[in-house]
Amino acid sequence: MKNYEAILIDPELPNGREAGNLTILETDRIRFTSENGSRDIPFGMLEITSGGAGNRLIFFKSQKAPNVSIYTSDRTILKDVSLSRHESLKLQVKDSRRGLKKIRYAAISIFAFFVLVIIGLYLSKDYFVRKMAEQVPASWEKKAGDHLFTAISGQYEIIHHDSLEKVFLQVAEPLLKQVRKQGVKIDLYFINDPAINAFALPGGKVVIQTGLLDNAKSWEEVLGVLSHELAHVTERHHIRGIISNMGLYAIISASVGDMSAIAGTIASMGGDLASLANSRKFETEADEVGWDYLVKGHIDPSGMITFFETLASKDKGKEGYLSFLSTHPETKERIAHLKKKLSKKEVHFTRITHDFTAFKEALNKYK
Repeated sequence: MKNYEAILIDPELPNGREAGNLTILETDRIRFTSENGSRDIPFGMLEITSGGAGNRLIFFKSQKAPNVSIYTSDRTILKDVSLSRHESLKLQVKDSRRGLKKIRYAAISIFAFFVLVIIGLYLSKDYFVRKMAEQVPASWEKKAGDHLFTAISGQYEIIHHDSLEKVFLQVAEPLLKQVRKQGVKIDLYFINDPAINAFALPGGKVVIQTGLLDNAKSWEEVLGVLSHELAHVTERHHIRGIISNMGLYAIISASVGDMSAIAGTIASMGGDLASLANSRKFETEADEVGWDYLVKGHIDPSGMITFFETLASKDKGKEGYLSFLSTHPETKERIAHLKKKLSKKEVHFTRITHDFTAFKEALNKYK
């Protein structure tokens, strides 16, 4: 015979209850045994029900003493053959099992519901992140970008030359026009650094390093890189990246108006350039949006492809050639994807008349 841990509830007990063991005897009765003695309930007088917290307990009562009950959380007791053999208890055992199954199914359903909610939130995360980013004031983003630019100013030599800046702005005007339509103001800066690099800061500052200009073969290549960086600004990748890294709880909190976590994270960026890291998704999105800017500005987007090919040959397959600490898709994958887009072009592109070689030579005099 198996003993089941059980509790006896009796108003006449000193504490109203006591712990013990419940045994089903083959002599057609159950017996509760404790250090204070034992109590028997014949099968003929026995009532079996499920109930208690979460309906997870099995109760045994005598018809002669309705105020006294014995319960156990060991639901295997319902499988005891001595109970199921007794004709008057079969239906009670069956009903109790059915009640337990309902609770089990309800618990599984509730668990499945929350799992589906979490999965739904995860799959919708990008949507919520974008919506939260739209609520972030542009002033927060600009302030963060200003802090980062101050840090850069102390580390690099910024080139100031009105004539060269004027030429560059004239060439880039078709791109900048696309960005201004979205209400974004861009400030361009050149820094004297041999690295083949360009990067965007939150709020609209875009920095181009001389190494990029030295290694580019045409204005179209430079503008291909610039369009990519402009897309980081207009798509608010820096802010979206911050929000995305904060987790679902913070995103949900922000969705109901609590922007404190986002504000604190943005403020903590300070002059840390590592905070500009972009995800592969954002880099791919910047390629796509930047490509559209080029096409709408009637600038041949093939320059983006040829510049990536230059990078592939110089980096020998290594990543990390644009935007500080970004994780980029493989160069070959990007080139193949963009070539497919190029094959579908139906737009007439305007030839850039400004002499790119002369611009580079003039710029080199100020290094």
